[in-house]
Amino acid sequence: MKKELIELRVNARNYEVAIEPSALLLDVLRQELQLTGSKRGCDDSSCGACTVQVDGVAMMSCTLLAASCEGQEITTIEGVSEHGSLAAIQKAYGDWGGAQCGYCTPGFIMTVKSLMAENPDPSAEEVRAALSSNLCRCTGYNQMYEAIRSAIAAESNGSVVSEWKRIFEPDSRSLLDMWVFDASPTAWQTLLDWLRKDYPLEYLEDSAPAALPTFDAIWKRHGAPVPLLRIDLGGFTANIHFFSSDEIEIDLMPEDVNSKTRAESVFKFAIAVARLLKKDVIFVPECGNASAAELKATAFCSVDSVGKLSLGKASREIFR
Repeated sequence: MKKELIELRVNARNYEVAIEPSALLLDVLRQELQLTGSKRGCDDSSCGACTVQVDGVAMMSCTLLAASCEGQEITTIEGVSEHGSLAAIQKAYGDWGGAQCGYCTPGFIMTVKSLMAENPDPSAEEVRAALSSNLCRCTGYNQMYEAIRSAIAAESNGSVVSEWKRIFEPDSRSLLDMWVFDASPTAWQTLLDWLRKDYPLEYLEDSAPAALPTFDAIWKRHGAPVPLLRIDLGGFTANIHFFSSDEIEIDLMPEDVNSKTRAESVFKFAIAVARLLKKDVIFVPECGNASAAELKATAFCSVDSVGKLSLGKASREIFR
């Protein structure tokens, strides 16, 4: 069959290729352009291993004519990286073990990227519906879903971090509290064990340095002496006063969070706490004896149990 010269734009680059009119996009990508990340699995649109994006839409390249894609923007797994670094979904797959044999992984990632571009905050049901066109023969779906949830959180977190000045407002002259509600002595001890292992700590009783005891020991002699735990977040501290056994309150001085780097260290800390305890963490300025419901309603930033940051609608103005 006579070949025709066509021009394809793939991963932001233009290519001229001589192909037969019946040539499939998958074959052209793999054989002519040496972009072998897209995989051949079924040849009938059943497995999704060959998925690429065409003008941002996830398409299966094993049944798509290459000639029909002229004038469109094609993105393969090789074009997913951002500024030379792994995209959030690629990093998440590595962190959570989302790939087993890895054969289906490029197709899954391209489908997820398309979904997230259309819907930055998809529900679990929407994620599963989007991935119904992709098959994993290793049946490693649980790790994939964890990776995808983590990637969605990472994308959301980036937009919240960009608002760090509005959240921490270093000149506000009021304490900033991080709260975890519906905790327990067991959760407290889990937190203390993790802090002892991962962060520089200073524990004080009546302002005198002491070895950090168990939470039960702290609570049994609660109030006499007065306990204080200082957590070094990188040149500044977060403080725990142990006021309650079923609510965890961590204090920050907003003026200490005077750079994006410091804000990121606070967010990283809060995300780790949320994942560790599998509970939400909220950020609220110090506001007296408000109830848990009132604090949740006025939070202007929160982290869910997966580690996803969300920006609240509340403003510090209501606390002045």
